[in-house]
Amino acid sequence: MVNEIEDQSNRYQIIWDLGRRCSYACTYCPPHRNNKTSSFVDYDKLCKTVDNVVEYALLYDQFRKKPALKKLSFTGGEPTVHPDFFKFLKYVKKEYPDFSRGLTTNGWFGNHVLDKVLSLTTGGTLSYHCEATKKQKEQVISNAIYLRQKYKVNVMFHKDYFWECVDVCETLEKNSVDYVPRIIGDDHPDDKKSIELGYTHKYNKDQMKWFRNYWKQRGQNVSEKGNTQKGLGRPCCGGRCFKANGVDTYFLPDTNFLGWSCMVNWYFLFLNSEADIVYTHQTCGVNLNGKVAPLGKISQFDKIIDDLADSLYQKTVPMITCPKTFCGCGMCITKSKTNIDEMFNKHTIEELNYEKVSQKTSNWFTDMTTKRIFMDLDSKK
Repeated sequence: MVNEIEDQSNRYQIIWDLGRRCSYACTYCPPHRNNKTSSFVDYDKLCKTVDNVVEYALLYDQFRKKPALKKLSFTGGEPTVHPDFFKFLKYVKKEYPDFSRGLTTNGWFGNHVLDKVLSLTTGGTLSYHCEATKKQKEQVISNAIYLRQKYKVNVMFHKDYFWECVDVCETLEKNSVDYVPRIIGDDHPDDKKSIELGYTHKYNKDQMKWFRNYWKQRGQNVSEKGNTQKGLGRPCCGGRCFKANGVDTYFLPDTNFLGWSCMVNWYFLFLNSEADIVYTHQTCGVNLNGKVAPLGKISQFDKIIDDLADSLYQKTVPMITCPKTFCGCGMCITKSKTNIDEMFNKHTIEELNYEKVSQKTSNWFTDMTTKRIFMDLDSKK
């Protein structure tokens, strides 16, 4: 049984959702993640926001034993459809060269955009989506091969196109492209409503057998049989190597960390420009008070910075107690079921202490998630 996890990347990752506008319309992508109508965020607002993000990230660095690698990771929607996206990347590259510029994209674009992606980003992820047209999918695979030195591919395993996805994985492997086979809806595997709406896929026995064999062949501990996702576990979606009970791994058989002490805020920040919100993390969403709620608004970033500064300069920071029974992206960062003192002291300056935040309740009625925020925003239109 895993009792502690320790990050090995020393990376502070800022995941930044630029808006829901997307060039695809995948049936398994819910309304709070994509549409065809959302307005684009103004270029000047993007520049002001990244200035604040950098100040926030560097504030944490002052209290680490070793400065973190700072990574901006842009997502959506589809970031490349934003008319000022590459202009904005030029600004970031010029003003903040120490911050890498990652991109999560569906990969459907021509050579003109492809060249900009290659020159202005430092790496990222292409997602292969089976519901695209044959021509679109061929373009995505071609782009993935072209970008293989800097990009990996998340193959989104659609249950109705499952063996096509297997073929895609084989093609990518033959062309030396790193890839991860992704279960659709692995963050809500038993959510009946999500399954009914198609946002979570249920796989048959042969399909789950393929997933299990894939991870077993890569040395992961997969033991459960049958056609459920329970027991299969989860890989790190970012491909990070981390330690579980002191052993290097990329995969966990279970991601229930309810009640654990967690340092997620030292490794992640999430922004959603369209909703004007800032969270500690994209899928976790637990703030420094231990609630699933934003840290604050992008338009009021000064207050978010001031709140963190007050805590750090007083030399006592909050230690989040996980209120959730499932951890998706974020499972790979430093956390402990029992005593986190040793790992906390290993990664932060000697003068810094922490105060453990009480465990809060987490459910649909208490959590202020991006989904709920967008439901409220959309209902007012």
